[in-house]
Amino acid sequence: VPAGPVAPSTSGPLGRRGPRPGHLAGTVDFTVFRLPQGPRRNLAPNAPDLAYAGLPDAPLLIFLPATGAVPEDYQRFLSTAARTGYSVLGLDYWNLGKSMTRTCGKVADCYTLLLRNRFSGHHPNRFSRVDAANSIEQRIRLALRTLAPRQPNADWGRFLADGAIQWNRIVLAGHSQGGGESAFIAHEYQVHGVLMFSSPVATYQRVVATWMLTAGKTPPTRMYALGSQDDVYARRIQRSWPHLGLDRQGPLVRGRVPTGSPRSRVVIR
Repeated sequence: VPAGPVAPSTSGPLGRRGPRPGHLAGTVDFTVFRLPQGPRRNLAPNAPDLAYAGLPDAPLLIFLPATGAVPEDYQRFLSTAARTGYSVLGLDYWNLGKSMTRTCGKVADCYTLLLRNRFSGHHPNRFSRVDAANSIEQRIRLALRTLAPRQPNADWGRFLADGAIQWNRIVLAGHSQGGGESAFIAHEYQVHGVLMFSSPVATYQRVVATWMLTAGKTPPTRMYALGSQDDVYARRIQRSWPHLGLDRQGPLVRGRVPTGSPRSRVVIR
């Protein structure tokens, strides 16, 4: 299964809502579950996660929502990935409060400190204070361990080895803040592929997020980005892409959004 881009949902994030996602027409039947709480694990937020077991040897596509959004907001995109053959995990994580760009602005180190803390739970700082139990890394492990006994024939365990996430079997995808986090994780680990929608917003005028100043572990040939020219952060997003090496993958591709306003344009790197 290739790590190429698949069509994004035409509906934007709708915010945190009810306890269980409704089934949208045209979407697959997801396994809907919450991560288990524990005496030493107070998970917050803990909106429902969505999972789908794909083809036996397919990569796992892990999707991270935008600021304030939840996995159910992206059911159509996740369904497209599932129909392509991926196993899918739409993961809730700590994405509350102000957006990353409003938090960091011109502070280049802020982007790195915030993303690193939300990923691992280590090094809490004035920009982000997520603990290890609430980190994206731990939530991925916990989600896979929760799914394994519920769906023993799906072999969710193949994405873990002695508790270590098998990044080479994982495609990371995300919207806005989630896309920035996906790019950051792919910088730290070599993953199967990365899909970034409206992200990363990792530049501010001449300021560049410090984590993008060194070469990442995932080759740019495995990274794809899509954004709207009408996005308020469009210029900052497109200025971020060359720092990921995407300028070496050929020219920008511009076109109309397949559905929606005829005046809207998309840019693909």
